[in-house]
Amino acid sequence: MMNLIQKNKVKVTLLAVTISSVLYGCNDGSGFTSTQADKEQPVVTDSSSATRNMVSDTNTAIEAPGADSPGAEGIANLIDGDINSKFLTFTTSAEVIFTASKPYVLTHYVLGAANDAPERDPSQWTLEGSNDKENWTLIDEQSGQSFANRFQKRNFELNEGDTEYKYFRFNFNNTSGDIFQLAELELFVKADAPLTEFTVSSTTPAPGDYVIFKDTSLANPTSWQWTFEGGEPATSTEKSPLVHYNELGPKTVTLVAKNDKGETKLVKENFIRVWDENNPWDGFPQPSISFVKNNPDHAGQALLEQVVPDLEEQIQAISLEIAKKLYNNVTEIKVFKSVQFETGLYDFPAAKSGTDEHMILLFDLQHIANVAQQGDAALRNEILGVLWHELTHGYNMVPDSGVYQPGNELHSYLEGLANYIRVDAGYLNLTPAWIESWNQDAYNQTSLFLKWVAESNRNTDFIRLFNASANTIDNWSFDKAFKSIFGEQRGIEQVFGEYQSYLKDLGLAPFPEPVSGYRNIAVEEGVEVTTNATHIGVWGEGPDKINDNNINKKFNGVIEAPWWLPQYLPDLMPINEIDAVELVFELPTAKTVSKYSLTTGSDNVPRDPTSWSLSGSIDGTTWVALDTASYPQAPARLTTFHYDVSENVAAYKYYKFTLSNDQTEGVGGDNGRLIQIGEIALLEQE
Repeated sequence: MMNLIQKNKVKVTLLAVTISSVLYGCNDGSGFTSTQADKEQPVVTDSSSATRNMVSDTNTAIEAPGADSPGAEGIANLIDGDINSKFLTFTTSAEVIFTASKPYVLTHYVLGAANDAPERDPSQWTLEGSNDKENWTLIDEQSGQSFANRFQKRNFELNEGDTEYKYFRFNFNNTSGDIFQLAELELFVKADAPLTEFTVSSTTPAPGDYVIFKDTSLANPTSWQWTFEGGEPATSTEKSPLVHYNELGPKTVTLVAKNDKGETKLVKENFIRVWDENNPWDGFPQPSISFVKNNPDHAGQALLEQVVPDLEEQIQAISLEIAKKLYNNVTEIKVFKSVQFETGLYDFPAAKSGTDEHMILLFDLQHIANVAQQGDAALRNEILGVLWHELTHGYNMVPDSGVYQPGNELHSYLEGLANYIRVDAGYLNLTPAWIESWNQDAYNQTSLFLKWVAESNRNTDFIRLFNASANTIDNWSFDKAFKSIFGEQRGIEQVFGEYQSYLKDLGLAPFPEPVSGYRNIAVEEGVEVTTNATHIGVWGEGPDKINDNNINKKFNGVIEAPWWLPQYLPDLMPINEIDAVELVFELPTAKTVSKYSLTTGSDNVPRDPTSWSLSGSIDGTTWVALDTASYPQAPARLTTFHYDVSENVAAYKYYKFTLSNDQTEGVGGDNGRLIQIGEIALLEQE
């Protein structure tokens, strides 16, 4: 989360806000965290070649001279061991200087990509070493680099050398834009002190069960100091101690391994999850709750405290209920030590930020004051509903790939899932509507799509599996997630197709208005539509949209080229020279059409046809006039108009519409002359 504080006015960039008067949730992704992030040491089999990341050693330091960083995204995030936090500066380049605890020969280094906006990633940089912080020697130089996925860690090997340096300086340049970001920096040296690691016989024991811990450290440790939170014994100096736990909940394990060259501490927080299989949510680790009031005298603060006097209890209760919806038991969840509820004046109604352990919820006081005009009940419902949404952002798993941006899969996953949880909890009412893609309206229709999938596939435990997939699938996508849950034959397109059939059954599909007793033969299999006009098919507005049974997808044919055609679509020039646009329907077999309909396009009234004629043909060469007609004056958008061909008793294989546009205002030579149609239906009596 990027916070720019100016006189108590906080601006958070790249936050998604809702399109309605009530906030459903917003976040730029920087607050999304995952306790399963890749933090392990590299696996090696030869102790003599073992390396370790020395950035977390005692007496080390990191700085970024000249960086313009938000408070929560400072340079310390680069070496915090958390791929989900990041260093960000509002500059195109960044100088980063790391001070080691003593001089080292660097063997390799690792850079970790941050959560969003690939254009902010480093693409070129130099690495230099120094022992006085004044004279620098080039160690490595890279250019043209990129990261395939968000949170990806890339390793850069260095040529073997024998020069030790105490200071290491990176000069980074980003890919493009005016912001630089990087999630993680790891500097590896040969492991003189032990490379501490251990294994365990079980990470999820029941109370009273014994757990065997086994040291697997490299570089020949000779002594060990274990600390077991809540364990018996609480400490041990054995190499493989035996421990049991009596209290439920997450427990931290610490191991300090020593040899004659030093010692290394390894802390695994919440590593052991003691639980009761018969009571799988006993021992849920409730976060501590704190409050920050940036504008305590604002009317919204008093209204908040008036309608939700039990806010602390609500945060803790909702946290537990969200965990139950996303996970099977208490051993699988993320563990938050604290939740900070912060109120102020923001450019968004609400957001979630923070780290793996400490969540921050930001609420806008003016939004609270605005909703209060609807009454106390509405305001309490809104605040609790937003809590369900934003706390879900904290507890849900996060995919390892994607960009948080409307229309992208990461955004649809995060916001669709959070609003599904809010809807399912009863704090948001949404109305189903037709959507062409599961990815087009995350807060509303994507969340309803997920709700339908969950309710129509109750035997799959869909929501828990969907959430878990974000942690278990590399290069995550909706399609991979759905196939992992439903099988290879039911990916996202197949399941979404089933959902669209459900929407059709509800009468929500964008079909042209039907006529009782008639069927539309224009949409039957084998019907082909051709035109004499240059058309905008390259932008998805070709003749195939005339009979796709979707009035939202339109056809655009060109009679007179507008100014933008040669500029943006030069391959379409020169256009076909025509006076009117012809659309010819070829049917598989001859049929009798006794009615037809035209649906206006979604916009651009000057592109409506002013008149047309309909003809029929047996062979596609000789035509018989069947009808002439026009729209009523000033027709509304996406409106279907029906016309009779009552005197037609013949069956034709070909039907041709010849459409003219004689409008003058807004369609002259400067702006071009086009024919736009939302849909044409050919109606045969049943």
